[in-house]
Amino acid sequence: MDDLYLRQLPDDLQALVRGIEQQGGIVVQVEVEPARGGTVACHVDEHGATLLVSREEFFQPASVMHELLHVRRFLVDGVPQIVVNDDFNDWTPELESGLTNLDNGLEHLIIVPEEIFRFPGRREYWAGVMTRKFEEIRVNPLVPDDRRRHALVNWLFTHHVLMEGPQILAADSLVDELGLRQQADAFRDAMIPALAMKEEAVRRCFERLNIPFAAAALKYIDSRARRSRAVALEPAT
Repeated sequence: MDDLYLRQLPDDLQALVRGIEQQGGIVVQVEVEPARGGTVACHVDEHGATLLVSREEFFQPASVMHELLHVRRFLVDGVPQIVVNDDFNDWTPELESGLTNLDNGLEHLIIVPEEIFRFPGRREYWAGVMTRKFEEIRVNPLVPDDRRRHALVNWLFTHHVLMEGPQILAADSLVDELGLRQQADAFRDAMIPALAMKEEAVRRCFERLNIPFAAAALKYIDSRARRSRAVALEPAT
C-alpha cells in the first residue's frame, strides 16, 4: 500500500495490511473515486485487491479495517465468494447483484464483530444501518420472496452481531409482522453453527431461503498464482 494511505492507519492496521500483502503475494492498491461520497469499498480478484475511496484524506481506520478484513478472507484465508453460475441460463443483473449482496451479508456475520471489537463506536454505525434496512424492507416494493429473504438475513445479523438495543426490537417486530418468527429462529439455528465453514453456511442459507442451487457457484481466488476457479454450488450429499 502506498505510504500516503498506510501512514493514515494506526500501527495494528498497518500490520494487517503488511500481513495481507505478504501472505497474499499482492500490494493493496487504493483508488480515488469522488462519486463514492463517504463510503469505502473494495474489489478483489486473482490480480489483487483495491480499496476504493472518495478522496485521499478520507481513509478512516474503521472503514478501512472493514474492507481489509474482506480482502484477508478472500485472498489470504481462501474463503470463497458467491457468484452466478456461468451455466445458469436465467441470469439477470438483479440475480447477480442479489447474490453479491447476499455474499456480503454472510461475510458481515464474521467481519463486523471483529470490526466492533477493535472500534466499539462502530456498533452505533451498524445500528443505524440496520434501522434503515428494516424500514426499507418494510416499505420498498419487493416481491414476497425477496422481502422474506431480506428480513431473515438482516434479522440474523442484528441478533448475532448487535445482540441488544432497539434494533433487536425492530428486527423482531418486522419478522413478526411478516409471520416469519419460526423461520427466523430456524434460520439462526441452522446458520450460526456453520459460520466457520463458508461452503456449508452458503448451502444452509440457500436451502432456508429457497434460492436455487443451480444459480450459484463458489469462486476461490489464488492471488499468488494469479488465478481463480468457480465451483458450482451443490446441496450437501
